[in-house]
Amino acid sequence: MAVLMLPTLILHYQGKLTLVDPLVYATWSYFFPAFVVGGFMLTAGWSQPYFLSFIQDPATNLPYTVVIIGLGFGGLAIGYLSPVGRRLGTSLGQFLPQKDFDSSALFIPGLILLILGTFNTFGALIIGVVGYQRAGAVDSYSGLVFLTTLFWMQGSFILWFVIFRRGIVDVKAVSVFGVLLLLTIGRALISGNRAALFQVFLIVTLAFILAGGRFNFKRTVAAGFVLTVCLVAGMIYGTTFRHVKGTEARVSFEQYTDNIFETIDQVGKFDLVGGLEVALLGFAERLDTFSSVAVVVSNYEQLAPYEESYGLDNNIWKDLSTFFIPRVIWDEKPIASEPRKYSDLYFDFGENSFAITPMADLLRNFGPIGVPIGMFLFGIIIRSIYRTLIEDQPRTFWRVTLFFMLIMAISYEGFYGILIPYLFKVGFTALVGILIVGLVARALGHRRTLTPN
Repeated sequence: MAVLMLPTLILHYQGKLTLVDPLVYATWSYFFPAFVVGGFMLTAGWSQPYFLSFIQDPATNLPYTVVIIGLGFGGLAIGYLSPVGRRLGTSLGQFLPQKDFDSSALFIPGLILLILGTFNTFGALIIGVVGYQRAGAVDSYSGLVFLTTLFWMQGSFILWFVIFRRGIVDVKAVSVFGVLLLLTIGRALISGNRAALFQVFLIVTLAFILAGGRFNFKRTVAAGFVLTVCLVAGMIYGTTFRHVKGTEARVSFEQYTDNIFETIDQVGKFDLVGGLEVALLGFAERLDTFSSVAVVVSNYEQLAPYEESYGLDNNIWKDLSTFFIPRVIWDEKPIASEPRKYSDLYFDFGENSFAITPMADLLRNFGPIGVPIGMFLFGIIIRSIYRTLIEDQPRTFWRVTLFFMLIMAISYEGFYGILIPYLFKVGFTALVGILIVGLVARALGHRRTLTPN
């Protein structure tokens, strides 16, 4: 807790504290809940995963896990706060355009992008790319199909950003809000994800802040209440849906729809106490990332000889050296950072995706010394992104949209090897979405104007 809170306190002292700062966002949206809150839940006995028995020497390995997490986050923070990323971002930001569209001109293009992403999501659901299911084999176009579903999130953010930037409650804003609410609920239902509503909360919150909004006491209390509702409702629905469906086996669209209605029916039968119990148990299980990292810390040296047979050896180098080659060109391109194989080797259960985190992935590949070095380099990357697009830059719709998509693409729960590749993929997809919005806005007769810095 002390290590995680220090950068936030430093930024507060410097007068630069904001939730959209990538380091602050990472701290309070992932690191603090996963390792501090999750760590307390583990020690209190609320989280009791079966794989705790895989930790060979808890008295040594659990404290050592704290050290590894501290080294990783410390390296991330030092890299972020160093002048390297700031100077790189300043240089890049000078070459970017400052023109923007009027807020009202973005409503229709944003809606078109949102609807396009919704249709793509339904198509991806049918072929088993999204939702609580997975296809038996990786198709050459599966990744492209999945990336097009991100237009839903991008379109949602643009519309929320426009609503907050306009600051006017009129028929247009209320109509857009109704569409957003309807499509958001629909997507949350088909995702089967316990964090789906939490993701929506993040979209709205980041859009509000990036549009210039500020949280006073009343807004903070209201946001806390909405966050609690999203977490509880998401946990109850997501956990129940997984129990109803049973496995991640791909099913027909009709069967998947039946599972949704059955889940809604079962959730409706919960009493208040039973629903809260399901939510709290799921919450404790979901937050505790500390124990899964401890399994890697305890076993990575002994399991290293077996990683090659699972295709996990040197996964960071493999993914970083091959990600720029599309799978449609190289159909047999290996997937080095494969969650299921990692879960099979380390947790003896390949039907689930257990958290690994970039720190544990660096530990597997390069040993303890690689943890702070690798996170230091990534800290430079996220600071350069922030400086290029947001920090001391004009808040044009395309800058904030690209920044939002990039910051949401960073998963501190997954492999280090896919951080940069996924940033490139999501960044390219976001630029396509921005191009679509810009072309539609210009086709409707809206012209871009220069936005002052």
